[in-house]
Amino acid sequence: MDARIQSTLKESIASKLGIDSGDILLSLNGNADLEDLFDYDFEMSGETEVELEIQHADGRVEVYTIEKEPDEELGIQFESPIFTPIKTCNNACPFCFIDQQPEGLRPSLYVKDDDYRLSYFCNTYITLTNLTRHDRERISQIRPGPLYVSVHSTVPEIREQLLLNTKARDILKELRWLASLDIPFHAQLVICPGINDGESLTRSIEDLATLRPYCLSVAVVPVGLTNHRINLPTLTPMTKIIAQDIINRIQAFETQTSLKEFAFASDEFFIRAEQPIPGYEDYGDFPQLDDGVGTARLLTQEFFALETTLPIAISPERHHIILTGELGGMILQPITQRLNQIEGLFLDLIAIENKFWGESVTVSGLITGQDIINTLQAQDLSAYKSILLPETMLKSGETIFLDGYSLNEIETKLNCKIEVVYDPNRAQSLLDVLFEKTSAPFI
Repeated sequence: MDARIQSTLKESIASKLGIDSGDILLSLNGNADLEDLFDYDFEMSGETEVELEIQHADGRVEVYTIEKEPDEELGIQFESPIFTPIKTCNNACPFCFIDQQPEGLRPSLYVKDDDYRLSYFCNTYITLTNLTRHDRERISQIRPGPLYVSVHSTVPEIREQLLLNTKARDILKELRWLASLDIPFHAQLVICPGINDGESLTRSIEDLATLRPYCLSVAVVPVGLTNHRINLPTLTPMTKIIAQDIINRIQAFETQTSLKEFAFASDEFFIRAEQPIPGYEDYGDFPQLDDGVGTARLLTQEFFALETTLPIAISPERHHIILTGELGGMILQPITQRLNQIEGLFLDLIAIENKFWGESVTVSGLITGQDIINTLQAQDLSAYKSILLPETMLKSGETIFLDGYSLNEIETKLNCKIEVVYDPNRAQSLLDVLFEKTSAPFI
């Protein structure tokens, strides 16, 4: 990896100098060993004069000496926040989603990142089992936070069993080290029934509560099992009874400790347990949306708060398909029912069954292009203005699905326009597309 530039902001210093997409920052103020944005920001901080060595996309190397205000940015956007190779995982978790993928997907999907820098910049989860002395020294110096930590269990023998790594045993020691540096963190517990649920789950939540206020929240999420578990141990799938027990344990913890808005069960548990999603006020500031915690409540709460802004009728009439996963279909059902009361608006909500990964995978973010094609290609779509789908189905910043299909390919095969709903956890994003108040940034 390198400090490759993705773009420069319009009218910025970098743009005016001709620095552009595809260029590489070789050194900053003579420092050719930039590891990431932490180093970049350190070299830039408070400086009124900086020196950039840039290798242009055509191979030319140019040195720029720039005078600027102490807090003035150059307007450079990098392809990645880290400029050196990604730190990879040294564990062998039997529930690792990367190991449950078929061959033939794009190479980046097989990278097991476990990098504290990505945890800070991109909210990805790390296990803290692969830190070198250099990493620890940098973390102690930089003190990045919040970080996102895959805990899974605070019981030493259970965590070792889950990660298949003796270095994984004492996660509480590592978390106390973060706390000693004043580094806050969010924790994740991926529940593998029969291993880290039951009493061990209760203990894990209680242990993590002792690390407040540095432990900001705990997300409890179900294990995801695909149809591609070749040579992997057998794991028990989530059931209604297990989901109910997990919810009960979290609620019992809240009752006994009066600690609200700390440990959260993901939305999927409530749907599997056939229990209502908690109220809006139960999620605090929604700290674990990326783990599917509170997304259903946030979306529905915002939608019905915006209900008075909906039109009574639209003209000319429009027909749309809304595509989602099976979990999203349950969440979006009352919203589409209300929208279909608008005269002239006709919405068909289609929850895609996940044939690629398996029926137990229900989230929208893992829907593939081929499953969309197989679901819709036999239908006459000529009456529909467009197909709407959430950006979570696509590779970040691109129009590519997990299986390599592009939006253009699917549009061509289905002969129907596709529109992307950006920030799909927010109801306003859906309404903006439906009522043509915005357009997709790269479609």
